[in-house]
Amino acid sequence: MREYKGGNSQGERQSERPWQAVAAPVVSFAEELRRRGVIVAGVNDDTTLSSSGSVAMTEDDGHYRNGEFPENASDLDNTQTEANQDNRRRKMTTDGQRSMRGSGGTQFRKGPHRWQRKAIISTILVIVVLALLYVLPIPLGTIQVVGSDKVTVQDVMAAGDIRSPVNLLQINTGRLEDRLANDLRVEVAKVNYVFPLTLQVNITDRKALAVVTTKFGFASIDKNGQVIAMGPAIEDTAVPIISGVKLGNILLGDKLDNKAIHDALVYLNALTPDGLKSIAEVNVGDENQLTAYTVDGLPLRLGDGSELVKKAQLSEEMIKDVKTRGVAAQYLDVNVTSPFIKVQ
Repeated sequence: MREYKGGNSQGERQSERPWQAVAAPVVSFAEELRRRGVIVAGVNDDTTLSSSGSVAMTEDDGHYRNGEFPENASDLDNTQTEANQDNRRRKMTTDGQRSMRGSGGTQFRKGPHRWQRKAIISTILVIVVLALLYVLPIPLGTIQVVGSDKVTVQDVMAAGDIRSPVNLLQINTGRLEDRLANDLRVEVAKVNYVFPLTLQVNITDRKALAVVTTKFGFASIDKNGQVIAMGPAIEDTAVPIISGVKLGNILLGDKLDNKAIHDALVYLNALTPDGLKSIAEVNVGDENQLTAYTVDGLPLRLGDGSELVKKAQLSEEMIKDVKTRGVAAQYLDVNVTSPFIKVQ
């Protein structure tokens, strides 16, 4: 308990009723710190109590030295909050450093795993091998021609500028198809790969549908009227001849646009393969009276160039009926409205 003593420098007598401070229980300095929110030694490792009863703060705290204590409780709370934040930062830094170390205390270095290095090396080797195969004349694969009796493997290699030995990696399939399509012997060309190492060239041959006379001989034309072969004589006798018109100087690859020939081609294209075999000639000398002849010499009067598709179908039926019944017919009038058979 403390006592307040009044007086002056001249030794005046003490007041008759001296003022005394209110008695308070004696509290240790550590207990006072606990009441104010400061954790003392044993609980907080950063704050210890000195032998003299004063607080020994850590160097990281930076606020109190040599046992100094703030008089304001708010300053003490702010100081304690800053100290706790510093402790958290030190702990996060320590945990981060520990996470980068192994169980033996060795720090791991970031880098590719073994399987990643192997994958990178393998990829590089594959790229190098493919580059060598693409550049060097190394035999790799074969070429096979399917569906054609006229086009050979040598023709395909010539069309695609393919060197020998054949290396499939060096073949441009798109350019090969385009060049084969320009061959008059080829109607359709499709190129695809077949396992394991075969380049299959599927070709549909361009077929002659009829033969026409020219100034210097005969020309074979396809279903579109394009000249695909020429010669001084008829080479393909299995197809009918278009007579009644004589063309001038035509060249290989030309496409005929003559109306009479166009009508004859429409009629022939509408026939079935068996029906086409039974027709030997189509005369177009008179555009208003087209006449077809069977291989047996029986005339079929087709009239003008109208409804030729229906007339082609009717022609096949009438020819079949004559053969089945054994009728000695003089001619067949293929009239869509009223067809009839003229008997001898």
